[in-house]
Amino acid sequence: MKHWILIGLACISVAGCETTKVSPGSAALVPADDVYAFSRPTGPEDARIVFTQDASVISCFGAGMQVFLNEKLAAETSSGKSVTLYHQPGPVQLSIKNNMGCAGGDLRGLLLDLKPRYSYQVRGYRGTWDKAEPLLTTPEPFRYR
Repeated sequence: MKHWILIGLACISVAGCETTKVSPGSAALVPADDVYAFSRPTGPEDARIVFTQDASVISCFGAGMQVFLNEKLAAETSSGKSVTLYHQPGPVQLSIKNNMGCAGGDLRGLLLDLKPRYSYQVRGYRGTWDKAEPLLTTPEPFRYR
């Protein structure tokens, strides 16, 4: 029995634990206390970024992620939650990292070239070794009102 438990733990630690994609429309919202910046548009041309963290109980024990825009902490999420952020058009670096000392705690990011009044959906998931990974998802960026 101990042999099978050790094999199972070894597989989990090598492969990481799978997370489940959550659609932004069905995700719970991040509490306002956990949104630190970029929560409101500063002008009519601002782009919108909807960041949704995958759901998982096993991966990092459901630990949250920190979301940064141009290296400024914007919000802290948790398993299966979503946050809407606003930023001026142009290039912006969206980066995420795991909360709490979860494995793979370094910043991982992607560069977004934001268009005026467009909405972007970004998924935060945990890849190999439980590293936080951002991914621009569907639908493709679209104009919002």
